[in-house]
Amino acid sequence: MGRLFTGLLAAVMLLAGVAACEAAPQVITASGVYTMGENDSPKIAKDAARQEAMRVATEKAGVYVESYSKTQNMQLSEDDVKVISGAILKVTDEKAEPDLTNGVWRYTVTITAEVDTDKIDLKAMMDNRSKLEKLQKERDELKKQNEELLEKYKKARGAEKDRLGTKLETQYDLGQVFDRCVAMIQRGEQTRAVSELTKVIADKSVTDSPLAYAYYLRGRAYYELNAHNKALEDFNEAQRVPHNDNIYPVWRAHYYRGLIFYDRRRWQEAYEELKLAWDASDHTDREMYQALQRADDKAHPQAAQPQRRTPARNPQRQTGNGIDWGHIIGEIITGAINESGLAKDVHITVGD
Repeated sequence: MGRLFTGLLAAVMLLAGVAACEAAPQVITASGVYTMGENDSPKIAKDAARQEAMRVATEKAGVYVESYSKTQNMQLSEDDVKVISGAILKVTDEKAEPDLTNGVWRYTVTITAEVDTDKIDLKAMMDNRSKLEKLQKERDELKKQNEELLEKYKKARGAEKDRLGTKLETQYDLGQVFDRCVAMIQRGEQTRAVSELTKVIADKSVTDSPLAYAYYLRGRAYYELNAHNKALEDFNEAQRVPHNDNIYPVWRAHYYRGLIFYDRRRWQEAYEELKLAWDASDHTDREMYQALQRADDKAHPQAAQPQRRTPARNPQRQTGNGIDWGHIIGEIITGAINESGLAKDVHITVGD
């Protein structure tokens, strides 16, 4: 009897151990390499290698996410996998190693990260897909800017190389912080994001566009926490600080101010803010377009449809090459009617 009990106990412990192993986070190791050119900065080499390592790690995380989604009977698109992978990947360790081979310096950065599938709520993440995609787009745009600036830096010489190097080092440093904070917001860790961004804002060396973006991001975190008064304060500061929207998308603050004003039934202010956001955007955000339409309807209920203030360019109506043929054809027909003198009797409305 004692042996039977001991055997059963051992079996239970073994099963518990197996379950614990299965529940453990998946550990990912990824490396990035940067070969230094003439007069390249070691710091820039390290940062460039790290960005490449993060790209590889995110791709590896995607394999786990895709596999896990199948166990949950969910079908994810390639874009869904990318967005979720970027949101849940957590870096736990990082090592940078310089190496001199045949007179050429190379920097290799190896990162260790984890993906905890037990903490992935795929349904909740897919329900918030639009928010996640917007944040991921911001992350991708910032990384792309770094890559483009790095290419210019590689080709530059003399004083121009020094100038670009200083700018690139700053973008890499703050880019890591911003990327980490955006990922926190994606994961629902808004309080942590607020804490980290508050440190950036308090840093006197951070000015202009990076400072404006830090205010905007903290405002985004407050917005997700439903602390709308604090969010508005940060969005206002983001717009007040001198900035360049081509570097950081601070213009998005207008979008969230517009949403807050709409919820508060301040229709005209909502319309004006959303219009500013739409004008600054690439005109592909369907939700932004629809929010602007709703605000327009509330702010100008008496406006005739042909004179609608909302832009006629509906993201849903564009073809693959970005041309709104419906709008163009409507303009041609309207012009022909005007020339024929029938305009006073005929009214044509091209649907939104």
